[in-house]
Amino acid sequence: MADGKKRFELIPVDESAPNETPVIRLQSENAPQRAQPVRLEMSPADMKISKRLEIPEREDFEIRTHQPGIDALLETVTINPDFLEEEWGKDSTGHHNIPWGWFVLVAMILAGAVLWSLTGVKKADAQAHKIRVTTESVLGNDAKADQEAGKLIDRIEATTREFFDSTSIDSAVRFVRQPDRVRPLMERYYAGLLIPNSRHFKTKLLQPITLDNRANFWMTSVELANHQTRNLIIEIDANGEPRIDWETLVCYQPMNWDSFAIKRPAGSSLDFRVYIEPDNFFSHEFSDPDQWNCFRLTALDSDETLFGYAKVNEEVSQELLSLLKQNQGHKTSIIVRVNIPEGLQSRRGVVIEKLISPRWLYLDPPQ
Repeated sequence: MADGKKRFELIPVDESAPNETPVIRLQSENAPQRAQPVRLEMSPADMKISKRLEIPEREDFEIRTHQPGIDALLETVTINPDFLEEEWGKDSTGHHNIPWGWFVLVAMILAGAVLWSLTGVKKADAQAHKIRVTTESVLGNDAKADQEAGKLIDRIEATTREFFDSTSIDSAVRFVRQPDRVRPLMERYYAGLLIPNSRHFKTKLLQPITLDNRANFWMTSVELANHQTRNLIIEIDANGEPRIDWETLVCYQPMNWDSFAIKRPAGSSLDFRVYIEPDNFFSHEFSDPDQWNCFRLTALDSDETLFGYAKVNEEVSQELLSLLKQNQGHKTSIIVRVNIPEGLQSRRGVVIEKLISPRWLYLDPPQ
């Protein structure tokens, strides 16, 4: 064939003919001529032709896509269609008793829910009334507190204004804390001169602070007429009047720190406001670190540095170490009592006798 494929077709087979033994001819590839096959002819009378594959005509049968199984072929039961319709009618027309008990139970549940809701509404109304009364009371207290706070702020601003407007100790001491103790300090500090008149210009910052669980302190920052900014600590006394801590305002010292470091007056104990830091400068009489703890001492607006020493086993030494630990080893402001013993060879060393205050402010008058 033209397409090169072998064509299959039915060939008549004479089944009555005896089977003959096939003959296989061997022929060399070099044979000069290929033998021609001999075709045996049979007479039509002798042929009894049978067809091995017989396919009936399409109209004689109905082709199924799925043949039934044996159990279906053996089924001999006949079904009456009318019987099927009767069975359907039984299911649709059957009568059943209505479960009235379920309706009663549902009704009881609904009634209980209604009663519970009414009870909840009454309780909610009572609670709402209670909250409303409490809220009105709190709002009233807040309004009263705001009013009092506003009056206090006005008094603080008035006090700072009058203090900075003062030109004499007599007028200024009326607005400072612990006036009986502080007045001699003010007289020594100003040395009989008039207080420089700075005049208060405006308040830049005002906020409450707590010192050792005492909540009656405020910090304020004011700008003066000469454009300088001064920070003040203010205490509200028992009468509700603001009082300025004058000692922290001027950072009062019993003696100028630089003069003390240079002149080194021996034999006297003085209380200084200093910055303290841990150090390890051991020399002369304080060369043994097993006997002494060393601390670097500096002061505000000063150039000189001194080294304070405290005995390792003394209470003051442990107090200073504890303060520095609380401040993570950073510079800490304190009031400390120092002394320069007679005949001391160390030119930068002083002996720390006592911790007077853990800050530059006295909460209570010192003894």
